[in-house]
Amino acid sequence: MKQNPSLLMLIGILLLGLGALISLASGSPKADPGQTMLCQERMKGQGNEMLGRCDEAAFAAAMTATDANRAAASISASNNQEIGGNALAMFLFGIGLVVTLAGVLGWRKQARHGV
Repeated sequence: MKQNPSLLMLIGILLLGLGALISLASGSPKADPGQTMLCQERMKGQGNEMLGRCDEAAFAAAMTATDANRAAASISASNNQEIGGNALAMFLFGIGLVVTLAGVLGWRKQARHGV
């Protein structure tokens, strides 16, 4: 890799882009349509902001819960999925940043020494 820092920069930029794409594309997991409808029925008088949150799995599970254990398991599963996606995105973003900086520094070093 010392011979070709532009390849390092390219790989780093691709990793940065992939991390950013995963970060922007991921969001909170969506609730199933039946649960969303039930949540919206319960939140009718609470305003549009609350109705909009019924699409999120954790919120819909909390608002439609009849059994505390099942609600806790559902909320935990959706939170774990969201945390996993965010962790992967931040990992790729960080690795991409390091690899890009290594490529830039290698490129500058090559330019300085005329290699």
